[in-house]
Amino acid sequence: MKILITGGTGYIGSTTTEVALAEKYEVHVLTRSEKKAKELKEIGVSPLVGDLLKDGEWINKMKDFEYIIHLAAPPTWGKKVTKKVAENYKVNHFNMTKSLLDVLKESKKLKKLVYVAGTSYLGDAGTEEKVNESFRSEAKGWGPYIKPSVDCLQDYKKEGLPIVTAFPGMVYGPDSWLSQLILTPLFENKKLTNLKGTNPIMAPIHIEDCARAFLHLLQAGEMLEDYILVDNECIPSESFSNFAGEVLNKEVRRRYVPEWLCHLFIGPVLTDYAKVNSNFSNEKLKSTNFEFKYPTYKEGIPNVIQLWLEKKG
Repeated sequence: MKILITGGTGYIGSTTTEVALAEKYEVHVLTRSEKKAKELKEIGVSPLVGDLLKDGEWINKMKDFEYIIHLAAPPTWGKKVTKKVAENYKVNHFNMTKSLLDVLKESKKLKKLVYVAGTSYLGDAGTEEKVNESFRSEAKGWGPYIKPSVDCLQDYKKEGLPIVTAFPGMVYGPDSWLSQLILTPLFENKKLTNLKGTNPIMAPIHIEDCARAFLHLLQAGEMLEDYILVDNECIPSESFSNFAGEVLNKEVRRRYVPEWLCHLFIGPVLTDYAKVNSNFSNEKLKSTNFEFKYPTYKEGIPNVIQLWLEKKG
């Protein structure tokens, strides 16, 4: 199957690209970077150079694809997320979404688009029973800043675009937030930093399973439906990092910082996200016969740590 992945060189996108190659898909990736395009060619990917926020050759070529996974988003990782940064993100995220969908409206070939959102859009799920795709509360963390994009999907669905919307939970792998916030401090015998007075429930999913789920939904996902992508076990966030400490054989020590200090150093958006309970169910995903390679963090964390240690050399 020939597929296009937008954002296929990012944190989740690069793993999605790798998994798609391993599963023998014919993989094309939209990238803004000529350097990234060269690197993609070297691993057997056909790059499509273009920017969703600019006109270009990509517009006509996009219309030739039957199957697309849309992961592209404005870059933010590593920055202090101020309100200004978040508002810019919202505008650009929405414009990228509209640009892509307006092009695909004119496609006569598109059979399915997996649009990747996030559970922050769904809001705080509480701490009682797991909730499903019908749940909605006030969007939290990044949620308010992807909300205009996700909300506008309904109009395109009404116009006939074959959209399947994916809502991943906390995607963990050997890079990005897990390395920076948990694995590196533990390895260096430093304290983990936690927001004082909180220990929210998180809904993790191994990055490889997340990528596999995207590809699975290209074939098994029902048109116009929403799917939450999380593994089988939601867990308090401190228990998650405690288990990482066990696997690394490191003592877990913590420092608890007040909310005002978190606002100062990481900004209000990420502080808000750090308080959200993500108590979500994966029953709808499993009803499509998706099988997890890493059903819970107990299987996934040892694999991720092994990969992380190998990268460290």
